Amino acid sequence: MSIDRLRHWVSRAGTFVTDENGVVVMAHDGRLEYQAMPDAPVARMTERERVEHYRRESFPELRISHIGEQMRASEHWLAPALAQTFYAANGSGVPSLYDERTGLNSGLSAHIVHPLTSWPEISRNHSRRDRFLVFLTMLGVVTLAIVIATSYSRERRLHRATRDLAEQLQSANTLLSAEARHDALTGALSRRYFLDTLRHEVELARSVGMPLSVAIADLDHFKQINDRFGHASGDRALEHFVEVCRAQLRPSDAIGRLGGEEFGILLPQTALADAQAMLERLRKRFHHEHCAHLPEDAALSVSIGITELASDDAPEWILSRADLALYEAKSRGRDRSEVRPADPASPARHPENSLAGR
Repeated sequence: MSIDRLRHWVSRAGTFVTDENGVVVMAHDGRLEYQAMPDAPVARMTERERVEHYRRESFPELRISHIGEQMRASEHWLAPALAQTFYAANGSGVPSLYDERTGLNSGLSAHIVHPLTSWPEISRNHSRRDRFLVFLTMLGVVTLAIVIATSYSRERRLHRATRDLAEQLQSANTLLSAEARHDALTGALSRRYFLDTLRHEVELARSVGMPLSVAIADLDHFKQINDRFGHASGDRALEHFVEVCRAQLRPSDAIGRLGGEEFGILLPQTALADAQAMLERLRKRFHHEHCAHLPEDAALSVSIGITELASDDAPEWILSRADLALYEAKSRGRDRSEVRPADPASPARHPENSLAGR
């Protein structure tokens, strides 16, 4: 995984990324790195496993705890629904909004802790208001108009502060959702979002009666590139392939990373013969266009399996045929594309296993 590609995940204050063992591997605040989430799997690793994996033995715990009930105990005016969103980070006295998105890529999880710096002012305003209302009530009916005016003004301030809290949480959710839609290394669509896009394109193509071609591309001898030049060079090769696809394909087309060095390509409104011609140009360009970030003797090539949507197709069956065409391209020597039209009379299929096993 390219470290440089993780930096956009932690570009905002309070953001950090953990690996599959719950260890902070990158954070906006560098002091959080190599701290561990509560009950993280790293705590169950042996000392030797920690040293081999991280070159260190101990990992301070990153304390993130829910404090809604404690805050309601002292701030009785706080609504239960709002209190449920409040957390404390590393013992800080300032409450924070916290959210997490898991399964983004390579076992990574993105987190955001947004301190509510305006909370002390909100709390003070409520305390002053309560005391002031009691005092004004004792003064009687004569000062009731002043009480109403003051209460209305302060309620407006509270409403604005509450609205700001909701907007901050919505902004954090939007940021994490956008990260989940794209592969962190290459910028291609994530596997899940690519499959959702495929289902949408199948329904659209069937409703308007337009063709749809689907391909699966797999970089040839990718393990040899990693073994010979290092995993960083392998990352550059994957990025280079996506860059070539974006330069060669149309804006309406889509490319997603299905896993490892395997990519899915959607070509809406494209018949099978046109799709093969288009992807042949892409394959040749990728083979002949040297990646500037790789050594001169690093040769890259890709094998591509192509198929087309049939009238009775499900998305799972299309990917299965494209996968068979890719296998044929690999079997015939790699660095080539092969097509596999839909069978006139398809045998019994089991679509429930096709996407689940990919």
